[in-house]
Amino acid sequence: MKMKFFTMMICSAAALTFSLSSCKKDNNGDNPDETQADRWVTVSGALMQDEPGDGDGGTMIYSLSAADAKNPNISVNVFDNGMHVKSSRTARLQASADGNSIYNIQYTGDDGGNFNKYLVKGGKNFTIDGAEVQTKDYVTTSPRWVKAAEGIGVAVNVAAVTSVYEGTSPNFVFKHRRGTASILSLDLNNPKILTTTNFPLAMSAEDEAAGYNIGRLDAPVINKAGNKVFIGAQVSKVNPARFTIAANGTPTFTADNATRTGSKTLVLDYPSLTNPKIITSTQAVGNTNGYRSTMLYVGTDGNVYQASHGEGVGKGGSKILRISATTNDYDNSYVLNLDQALSVSDSYIETWRYVGDGIGYVIYSLVNSAGTRTGGYIARVDLNAKTATKVSIPGEATLSFNQYQNIAVNGDDVMIVVTPIGQDGNIYIFNRKTGAMTVGAKLINKAGNRYIGVY
Repeated sequence: MKMKFFTMMICSAAALTFSLSSCKKDNNGDNPDETQADRWVTVSGALMQDEPGDGDGGTMIYSLSAADAKNPNISVNVFDNGMHVKSSRTARLQASADGNSIYNIQYTGDDGGNFNKYLVKGGKNFTIDGAEVQTKDYVTTSPRWVKAAEGIGVAVNVAAVTSVYEGTSPNFVFKHRRGTASILSLDLNNPKILTTTNFPLAMSAEDEAAGYNIGRLDAPVINKAGNKVFIGAQVSKVNPARFTIAANGTPTFTADNATRTGSKTLVLDYPSLTNPKIITSTQAVGNTNGYRSTMLYVGTDGNVYQASHGEGVGKGGSKILRISATTNDYDNSYVLNLDQALSVSDSYIETWRYVGDGIGYVIYSLVNSAGTRTGGYIARVDLNAKTATKVSIPGEATLSFNQYQNIAVNGDDVMIVVTPIGQDGNIYIFNRKTGAMTVGAKLINKAGNRYIGVY
C-alpha cells in the first residue's frame, strides 16, 4: 500500500513538472497540457522539396508556452515533433493576436484554396475549428492572403494578365496590359466567406500607355476606421515599342523592368470591396506586395505604414511609406529610407512588424551588384524619428530570410526565429520599448529545411 502511494506521488510530481513546461529539453515530442500556458507561441518550419531552403515540401508547426519560448534551455524540433499543416507547398500561415488560433489557406494542389482554422493546444496538437471554407472558385487554388484585421482575412489573386493591341503584323500598336483582380474577405472567428468581388485591374491611362501593369497583389490591411482595405502591389512593365512575333502571328512585348514608376497600392471600400482605386507614392519605386508576409500595418497614430522592396540596384533601397488616416492616400511628405538610416546600400526588406508606439522591427537583406539578395539582418526602426538601429545576430552575413513569414509580439516581447538553412538556431526576443535582445529556445533543424516564422 505504501509502495502504491509512493508510486502515485512520483507520478503526480512528474505530471506537475511536465505541465509547467511545453516541451522537455530533449524535445522528445511531448505535448503540454493546454490549460497551463499563459500564451501559446507557435513556430513554423518549411520542408525542403528539391533544393535546400526551397520550402516547397510543406510546412510543420509546433507550439510552446511563451515562457518556454524565452528559455534557452528548451529545445524545439518542429520537423520531428510538429504537425504537418495542410498544404502542398509552403503554407501561408496567420494567427490570432492571442496566439490561440492559427489560420491557413492551402496553396496550390488539389486542395488549393481551402481555408482552415486551427485551435492551438500545445506541442503538435492543433485541432480544426469550424468549417473548411473553399475559396478557389473566387481567388483560384493559389490565393495570396493575410489577416487584414483581427478576425478578418482578405485573399487576393490577379489572373489572365494579357496585352491588348491593335493593328496587324508587323505593325502592331500597344494599347495596355491588364489582368483581372479577384478579392474576398473571410470571417476568421466563424469561418465563412463574407464578400467577394472581381474587376479589371486597370492603372492610370498614362501608366498603361507606358507599358506598366499590376501582376500581383498581396498583404491587405484594413484601416483603423474599418472602411478601407489597402492591398500591396507588384508592378511590371513591357516596352510598348518592342515585341517579337510568334508562329501564330501574335506579338509578345519585351519586358522592361529596369524602368520604374512610383510604388502602388490598391484601395477598396470595406466591407463592400467596391470603388477600386490605385494610389501612387512619389517616395519609392519598389513593390509593396511582400512575399508570404505582411507589409502594411495600422500604426498607433491611425496611419498605415508600408514597406517597399525590390527597388533595383542603385535605386536607393527599401523604404517605409505612410498612408494617411485622413486622406487614405500616400502621405508623400513622409518616408523612412532604410539605406540612409542604416548607412547601407541597396537594402531589401524581406518582412517587418509594427510593434506599437511608432516602433518596428525590420528583417532585411542587401542586394549586390549582380542583383542577388545576400545576408539576413535585423533592425529596430523608429518611424517617428525616421531612424534605424541594426542589431547583431550570429552568422548574419550567411543567413537567408527570403521565405520568412511572421514576427510574433507578446506584450513587450518581439520574437524572431533565426536559423541558417539546415542548421540549428534560436528564437530571439527583443524588448519593444528598450530594444534589449535575449536568446530564447533552441530550434533544432534538419538538412535542407528552415524555420520561417513565429506566431
